[in-house]
Amino acid sequence: MFQFPVLRFKLPAMIQRRIDQHYLDISLSRIVPLVSLMTFGILVGMVFKTGVGHPYDKVIHIGFFALLTLSIHALFCCRLRISAVVAFTMGIAGEVVQGFLPHHEMSIADTVANGIGVALIVALIALLRSEVSQAVDDHDTEENLNLNRMGLEPVPVRYFSGESSSDDPGASSEK
Repeated sequence: MFQFPVLRFKLPAMIQRRIDQHYLDISLSRIVPLVSLMTFGILVGMVFKTGVGHPYDKVIHIGFFALLTLSIHALFCCRLRISAVVAFTMGIAGEVVQGFLPHHEMSIADTVANGIGVALIVALIALLRSEVSQAVDDHDTEENLNLNRMGLEPVPVRYFSGESSSDDPGASSEK
């Protein structure tokens, strides 16, 4: 799998202590989605200034919210479902705000397009993770554990039923 190179900076000691205290990772894999989102937003904003009625409106919503979800997930290192919920909530809030602005309109179709963008990136990330997981599972070999060789012995008691797994039916479990 492709990995972006890690970019490290030598920072002043006062700033470095704060970063170490709160763990701030400044790597390309975290910054590229955010830069892509900002570039996309700026270019779309310059081309389509009114926000109403252009033919690619829904495609723009899908792309913007896919990039927004990816940016939140990469930058804040949060769970995928949290970044999806935050991005979709931002989409709903944005549509509500548009209902109060002149020259804009609140639209359920835009909200659905926002949800599709979020769902597409969630599905893509889930697919990539399952592929990586499958590749890791395929390379692992089944090794039988030899507990005696490791200095361990099997537990002779079934903990859930309290029954002894040894041949002596009168043996009690010691807890």
